[in-house]
Amino acid sequence: MEESLQAFFLFWLAGLAIIVGLMLGFFSKQSPIRRFGMVLLTVGTLSILATPWTLSFSPSSSFGHFLGSILGPSVLLGVGLYNIAFSGHVPVGRLSESDKRAGFVMVLIAMLWFEGMHWWVLTPTYPDDINRYWLIFWPTLLVVTAFASFVVYYIVKTVGDERYQEQRLLLTLFAFTSLLIILGLLRDGPHVESTHFAEEFWLAGADVFGLMVGAALAILLFALVLSIYEAQQPLPKQLDPPTTHQLEEAAKHIAKHVGGVNEDE
Repeated sequence: MEESLQAFFLFWLAGLAIIVGLMLGFFSKQSPIRRFGMVLLTVGTLSILATPWTLSFSPSSSFGHFLGSILGPSVLLGVGLYNIAFSGHVPVGRLSESDKRAGFVMVLIAMLWFEGMHWWVLTPTYPDDINRYWLIFWPTLLVVTAFASFVVYYIVKTVGDERYQEQRLLLTLFAFTSLLIILGLLRDGPHVESTHFAEEFWLAGADVFGLMVGAALAILLFALVLSIYEAQQPLPKQLDPPTTHQLEEAAKHIAKHVGGVNEDE
Protein backbone atom coordinates (compact mmCIF):
# COMPACT_ATOMS: atom_id res chain seq x y z
CA MET A 1 0.00 0.00 0.00
CA GLU A 2 1.27 3.45 -0.86
CA GLU A 3 2.25 5.78 1.95
CA SER A 4 -0.49 8.28 1.11
CA LEU A 5 -3.16 5.57 1.28
CA GLN A 6 -1.75 4.30 4.57
CA ALA A 7 -1.94 7.80 6.02
CA PHE A 8 -5.50 8.18 4.75
CA PHE A 9 -6.81 4.92 6.20
CA LEU A 10 -4.82 4.81 9.43
CA PHE A 11 -4.96 8.51 10.39
CA TRP A 12 -7.52 10.62 8.53
CA LEU A 13 -10.19 7.92 8.25
CA ALA A 14 -9.53 7.01 11.87
CA GLY A 15 -10.10 10.64 12.85
CA LEU A 16 -13.39 10.62 10.96
CA ALA A 17 -14.35 7.40 12.77
CA ILE A 18 -13.73 9.14 16.11
CA ILE A 19 -16.00 12.05 15.20
CA VAL A 20 -18.78 9.81 13.85
CA GLY A 21 -18.42 7.49 16.86
CA LEU A 22 -18.79 10.39 19.29
CA MET A 23 -21.90 11.64 17.51
CA LEU A 24 -23.52 8.20 17.39
CA GLY A 25 -22.51 7.29 20.92
CA PHE A 26 -23.74 10.44 22.62
CA PHE A 27 -26.67 11.57 20.46
CA SER A 28 -28.35 8.35 19.38
CA LYS A 29 -31.19 6.93 21.48
CA GLN A 30 -30.93 3.39 20.10
CA SER A 31 -28.61 1.06 22.00
CA PRO A 32 -27.22 -0.84 18.97
CA ILE A 33 -26.28 2.40 17.23
CA ARG A 34 -24.69 3.73 20.41
CA ARG A 35 -22.63 0.57 20.81
CA PHE A 36 -21.56 0.81 17.18
CA GLY A 37 -20.51 4.41 17.81
CA MET A 38 -18.41 3.34 20.79
CA VAL A 39 -16.76 0.68 18.63
CA LEU A 40 -15.93 3.28 15.97
CA LEU A 41 -14.55 5.60 18.65
CA THR A 42 -12.36 2.88 20.14
CA VAL A 43 -11.04 1.64 16.80
CA GLY A 44 -10.29 5.17 15.57
CA THR A 45 -8.51 6.13 18.80
CA LEU A 46 -6.38 2.99 18.80
CA SER A 47 -5.49 3.53 15.14
CA ILE A 48 -4.26 7.08 15.80
CA LEU A 49 -2.38 6.03 18.94
CA ALA A 50 -0.59 3.35 16.90
CA THR A 51 0.60 5.78 14.19
CA PRO A 52 4.17 6.04 15.64
CA TRP A 53 4.55 2.40 14.56
CA THR A 54 2.16 2.17 11.59
CA LEU A 55 2.94 5.60 10.06
CA SER A 56 6.46 6.28 11.28
CA PHE A 57 7.28 7.80 7.87
CA SER A 58 4.48 10.38 8.10
CA PRO A 59 4.52 13.69 10.03
CA SER A 60 1.00 12.78 11.21
CA SER A 61 2.51 10.13 13.50
CA SER A 62 3.75 12.85 15.85
CA PHE A 63 0.13 13.64 16.73
CA GLY A 64 -0.51 10.01 17.67
CA HIS A 65 2.65 10.05 19.79
CA PHE A 66 1.44 13.22 21.51
CA LEU A 67 -1.98 11.71 22.28
CA GLY A 68 -0.34 8.61 23.68
CA SER A 69 1.96 10.75 25.84
CA ILE A 70 -0.84 12.71 27.51
CA LEU A 71 -3.37 9.86 27.66
CA GLY A 72 -2.36 8.69 31.14
CA PRO A 73 -2.39 12.05 32.99
CA SER A 74 -5.47 13.19 31.06
CA VAL A 75 -7.48 10.15 32.15
CA LEU A 76 -6.34 10.60 35.75
CA LEU A 77 -7.22 14.28 35.65
CA GLY A 78 -10.66 13.67 34.16
CA VAL A 79 -11.61 10.88 36.58
CA GLY A 80 -10.23 12.84 39.52
CA LEU A 81 -12.20 15.97 38.66
CA TYR A 82 -15.32 13.84 38.19
CA ASN A 83 -14.89 12.30 41.65
CA ILE A 84 -14.34 15.72 43.22
CA ALA A 85 -17.29 17.33 41.46
CA PHE A 86 -19.82 14.59 42.23
CA SER A 87 -18.78 14.10 45.84
CA GLY A 88 -19.79 17.65 46.72
CA HIS A 89 -23.23 19.29 47.00
CA VAL A 90 -25.12 17.33 44.35
CA PRO A 91 -28.79 16.37 44.78
CA VAL A 92 -28.56 12.78 43.47
CA GLY A 93 -25.79 10.26 42.85
CA ARG A 94 -23.42 11.78 45.37
CA LEU A 95 -20.11 9.94 45.71
CA SER A 96 -18.53 9.00 49.02
CA GLU A 97 -15.75 10.77 50.88
CA SER A 98 -13.29 8.05 49.88
CA ASP A 99 -14.07 8.76 46.23
CA LYS A 100 -13.44 12.44 46.91
CA ARG A 101 -10.05 11.73 48.48
CA ALA A 102 -9.17 9.41 45.60
CA GLY A 103 -10.12 12.20 43.19
CA PHE A 104 -7.73 14.63 44.87
CA VAL A 105 -4.94 12.03 44.69
CA MET A 106 -5.63 11.44 40.99
CA VAL A 107 -5.56 15.17 40.22
CA LEU A 108 -2.30 15.57 42.17
CA ILE A 109 -0.65 12.67 40.31
CA ALA A 110 -1.88 14.00 36.96
CA MET A 111 -0.49 17.47 37.63
CA LEU A 112 2.85 16.05 38.79
CA TRP A 113 2.91 13.91 35.64
CA PHE A 114 2.32 16.96 33.45
CA GLU A 115 4.94 18.87 35.39
CA GLY A 116 7.41 16.05 34.83
CA MET A 117 6.87 16.47 31.09
CA HIS A 118 8.10 20.05 31.32
CA TRP A 119 10.63 20.00 34.14
CA TRP A 120 11.93 16.43 34.03
CA VAL A 121 12.82 13.63 31.62
CA LEU A 122 9.20 12.84 30.73
CA THR A 123 9.07 15.46 27.98
CA PRO A 124 7.43 13.88 24.88
CA THR A 125 10.22 13.49 22.30
CA TYR A 126 9.51 12.15 18.81
CA PRO A 127 11.51 11.03 16.97
CA ASP A 128 14.57 12.98 18.11
CA ASP A 129 13.11 16.41 18.95
CA ILE A 130 10.46 17.60 21.37
CA ASN A 131 6.99 16.85 20.05
CA ARG A 132 5.73 20.12 18.60
CA TYR A 133 2.16 19.37 19.74
CA TRP A 134 3.35 19.25 23.35
CA LEU A 135 4.93 22.68 22.96
CA ILE A 136 1.51 23.97 21.89
CA PHE A 137 -0.57 21.98 24.38
CA TRP A 138 1.19 22.80 27.66
CA PRO A 139 1.16 26.62 27.46
CA THR A 140 -2.40 26.55 26.11
CA LEU A 141 -3.52 24.34 29.01
CA LEU A 142 -1.97 26.73 31.54
CA VAL A 143 -3.52 29.80 29.90
CA VAL A 144 -6.98 28.27 29.65
CA THR A 145 -6.85 26.93 33.23
CA ALA A 146 -5.74 30.26 34.70
CA PHE A 147 -8.29 32.24 32.70
CA ALA A 148 -11.17 29.84 33.38
CA SER A 149 -10.44 29.56 37.11
CA PHE A 150 -10.38 33.35 37.51
CA VAL A 151 -13.59 33.85 35.52
CA VAL A 152 -15.41 31.09 37.41
CA TYR A 153 -14.14 32.49 40.72
CA TYR A 154 -15.61 35.89 39.85
CA ILE A 155 -18.92 34.32 38.82
CA VAL A 156 -19.13 32.21 42.00
CA LYS A 157 -18.26 35.23 44.13
CA THR A 158 -20.88 37.38 42.39
CA VAL A 159 -23.86 35.03 42.19
CA GLY A 160 -22.91 32.27 44.65
CA ASP A 161 -24.38 31.95 48.11
CA GLU A 162 -21.75 31.28 50.79
CA ARG A 163 -19.53 29.33 48.37
CA TYR A 164 -16.36 30.20 50.27
CA GLN A 165 -14.69 26.81 49.88
CA GLU A 166 -15.24 26.87 46.11
CA GLN A 167 -13.83 30.39 45.95
CA ARG A 168 -10.69 29.33 47.84
CA LEU A 169 -10.17 26.32 45.58
CA LEU A 170 -10.56 28.43 42.45
CA LEU A 171 -8.17 31.08 43.77
CA THR A 172 -5.67 28.35 44.68
CA LEU A 173 -5.92 26.90 41.17
CA PHE A 174 -5.45 30.34 39.63
CA ALA A 175 -2.41 31.06 41.81
CA PHE A 176 -0.89 27.64 41.11
CA THR A 177 -1.23 27.90 37.32
CA SER A 178 0.01 31.49 37.39
CA LEU A 179 3.08 30.35 39.32
CA LEU A 180 3.74 27.62 36.74
CA ILE A 181 3.48 30.18 33.94
CA ILE A 182 5.91 32.55 35.67
CA LEU A 183 8.41 29.73 36.32
CA GLY A 184 8.18 28.61 32.71
CA LEU A 185 8.83 32.15 31.51
CA LEU A 186 11.81 32.71 33.81
CA ARG A 187 13.58 29.35 34.04
CA ASP A 188 14.72 26.85 31.44
CA GLY A 189 13.54 23.27 31.65
CA PRO A 190 15.81 20.31 30.84
CA HIS A 191 14.38 20.17 27.32
CA VAL A 192 12.34 23.38 26.87
CA GLU A 193 14.03 26.77 27.06
CA SER A 194 12.23 29.68 28.66
CA THR A 195 12.40 31.72 25.45
CA HIS A 196 10.70 28.93 23.50
CA PHE A 197 8.08 28.53 26.21
CA ALA A 198 7.47 32.29 26.21
CA GLU A 199 6.95 32.28 22.45
CA GLU A 200 4.43 29.46 22.64
CA PHE A 201 2.78 31.05 25.68
CA TRP A 202 2.10 34.34 23.92
CA LEU A 203 0.84 32.50 20.86
CA ALA A 204 -1.49 30.46 23.07
CA GLY A 205 -2.67 33.65 24.79
CA ALA A 206 -3.35 35.23 21.43
CA ASP A 207 -5.34 32.16 20.35
CA VAL A 208 -7.44 32.17 23.53
CA PHE A 209 -8.00 35.92 23.31
CA GLY A 210 -8.99 35.64 19.66
CA LEU A 211 -11.37 32.80 20.50
CA MET A 212 -13.06 34.84 23.22
CA VAL A 213 -13.34 37.93 21.01
CA GLY A 214 -14.72 35.84 18.16
CA ALA A 215 -17.29 34.22 20.42
CA ALA A 216 -18.36 37.60 21.80
CA LEU A 217 -18.67 39.07 18.31
CA ALA A 218 -20.67 36.05 17.16
CA ILE A 219 -23.11 36.47 20.06
CA LEU A 220 -23.45 40.21 19.42
CA LEU A 221 -23.98 39.62 15.70
CA PHE A 222 -26.64 37.01 16.40
CA ALA A 223 -28.43 39.39 18.79
CA LEU A 224 -28.23 42.21 16.22
CA VAL A 225 -29.64 40.07 13.41
CA LEU A 226 -32.41 38.82 15.69
CA SER A 227 -33.36 42.35 16.79
CA ILE A 228 -33.40 43.62 13.18
CA TYR A 229 -35.56 40.69 12.11
CA GLU A 230 -37.99 41.25 14.98
CA ALA A 231 -38.18 44.98 14.21
CA GLN A 232 -39.14 44.27 10.59
CA GLN A 233 -41.99 41.96 11.49
CA PRO A 234 -45.53 43.46 11.31
CA LEU A 235 -47.54 43.83 14.46
CA PRO A 236 -49.90 40.93 15.15
CA LYS A 237 -53.45 41.50 13.95
CA GLN A 238 -55.82 42.51 16.69
CA LEU A 239 -58.96 40.46 17.07
CA ASP A 240 -62.37 42.04 16.51
CA PRO A 241 -64.51 42.54 19.63
CA PRO A 242 -66.88 39.63 20.34
CA THR A 243 -70.38 39.77 18.85
CA THR A 244 -73.60 39.47 20.82
CA HIS A 245 -74.02 35.85 19.69
CA GLN A 246 -70.48 34.95 20.86
CA LEU A 247 -71.13 36.59 24.24
CA GLU A 248 -74.37 34.60 24.63
CA GLU A 249 -72.58 31.34 23.78
CA ALA A 250 -69.81 32.18 26.26
CA ALA A 251 -72.41 32.92 28.94
CA LYS A 252 -74.04 29.52 28.35
CA HIS A 253 -70.71 27.68 28.71
CA ILE A 254 -69.86 29.64 31.86
CA ALA A 255 -73.28 28.89 33.33
CA LYS A 256 -72.73 25.14 32.86
CA HIS A 257 -69.57 25.24 34.94
CA VAL A 258 -70.48 27.73 37.68
CA GLY A 259 -74.01 26.60 38.33
CA GLY A 260 -76.03 29.16 36.38
CA VAL A 261 -76.30 32.93 36.11
CA ASN A 262 -78.70 35.48 37.47
CA GLU A 263 -81.09 37.44 35.34
CA ASP A 264 -79.16 40.65 36.01
CA GLU A 265 -76.08 39.12 34.44
